[in-house]
Amino acid sequence: MSEQLKEENKTKFRFSRPQIKKPSKKIFLIFILIILVVASPFVYQKVVYSLTHQSTDDAYVEGTYIYISPQISGKIVAVNVERYQEVKKGQVLAEIDTADYTNALNLNEATLKKAEATINEIESSEKQAEAALQQARDNYSSAKAEAELAQKEKTRYEDLYKQDAVSADVYDTYVTKEKTAIAAMKAAEKAVNQAKAALDTIRAKKVTTLYAIKEAKANLDQALINVRRTKIYAPEDGYIAKKFAEVGNYAVPGQTLFILVKKNDLWVTANFKETQLDKMRVGQKVDIYVDAYPGIKFEGHVESFQPGTGAVFSLLPPENATGNFVKVVQRVPVRIAIDSPYDPKHPLYPGLSVNPYVDTGF
Repeated sequence: MSEQLKEENKTKFRFSRPQIKKPSKKIFLIFILIILVVASPFVYQKVVYSLTHQSTDDAYVEGTYIYISPQISGKIVAVNVERYQEVKKGQVLAEIDTADYTNALNLNEATLKKAEATINEIESSEKQAEAALQQARDNYSSAKAEAELAQKEKTRYEDLYKQDAVSADVYDTYVTKEKTAIAAMKAAEKAVNQAKAALDTIRAKKVTTLYAIKEAKANLDQALINVRRTKIYAPEDGYIAKKFAEVGNYAVPGQTLFILVKKNDLWVTANFKETQLDKMRVGQKVDIYVDAYPGIKFEGHVESFQPGTGAVFSLLPPENATGNFVKVVQRVPVRIAIDSPYDPKHPLYPGLSVNPYVDTGF
């Protein structure tokens, strides 16, 4: 009896539940149609965008790196910056001990002063030698005139002596006078040559001293330059990407102490497949999306194409003449200039991955 009641109750419960109507196909189709209508502008936009733009995920931000090295050697006594710090052009990054270079500067200053004092003495001696030469030339001119006069008198009295108009003693007097005048003239001529030689010697010494002064000035200028070079300055505005300088280290010329990334000198290098370059031209606009800033768009334009694929300029370029040739789609580096102004909230750094979209049109 109890089992029969249970069966009756089950039957009543089954027939008492409300029936749920399944949605008709018409409603479902209307729903799909609404979705298509709403989504069609976005789909159309995406399709058109993909047809008019070429993109690649093999792209990254590049920049100018400046390797800062000392031009002189010495112990580093101060380092004024830290890694990743922003620096301005002309800012002192590090300092090298100046003791040796200051001493060299003082020594060259003393050498220059000594050479300048020497040239002053030489110029004074030169003036005296010039005056002595002029005096010797005047004496020679006077002695020459005396000799010429003595020769004329001797000739005249020689004629008178031959005519017995004067005595032998008178004639001998004028002969002696001529010889004395000629000897005086020769002595005066010798004095001129000696004075000229003395002046030439002084002038030669002056030339040598002038060269010594020129050399001393050059050494002094170099010493001044070396003293200035004990301070290492930032050549451009930028950021310290790497710092190898430490107080106490010994720096030598050519040793990299800092690597500076130049500020606001960035571009994108995008490695497009060779099959994507057909409609790509210099000057075309580019939408740049950086992985580090989702949803942020930067603007740019195609600046240049590398005259060769990336594989050609690799360390071991492919050699396809060996017979084991397998055709591989090559990639060509394309340089994209960034036209968007610097955004401090979304700064760009070399090495960041980007997705550029080049507007090639239809």
